[in-house]
Amino acid sequence: MFEHLVAAGYKLTAPRRRVVEALRTAAGPRTAQEVAEMACTSVASTYRVLALLVSLGVVSEVEDGGIAATFTPGTEARVRRYALCTASGHHHHFICRSCHTVIEVASEALERVLAELGQASGLCIEGHEVTLRGQCTRCQDGRGGHGAPEGQEGAYA
Repeated sequence: MFEHLVAAGYKLTAPRRRVVEALRTAAGPRTAQEVAEMACTSVASTYRVLALLVSLGVVSEVEDGGIAATFTPGTEARVRRYALCTASGHHHHFICRSCHTVIEVASEALERVLAELGQASGLCIEGHEVTLRGQCTRCQDGRGGHGAPEGQEGAYA
């Protein structure tokens, strides 16, 4: 993780180290506020570090539907969660709506379909992010809990 920062020309500042360590020890994806609390850093500093790590591709930033405490009870709010990426290279994310597990997925078939879409429509697709939502196998089986379901950690081909 730290080697990505150094290779990109960034210093290993104390806030960066603490945010990375907080994500490393987190039991699952966390909001920026949760990461800030865990890292003992300001929320503003945490957002800056997370934005940098996302831009370097070492942290995933996924939008998750959920009830946020700061909103009127019962209203739907989008919450951004952050987690360290374990997959190298281009990948997408699956978010479990029950336990909020983020599973990294890679699919050559999906990449081919998107390339075909661009070609057929005449679009010049320069990048894309696909987020899949549903229930992980653990939540489907009623086992619930946080963390990736057994046998589903990391990236998929």
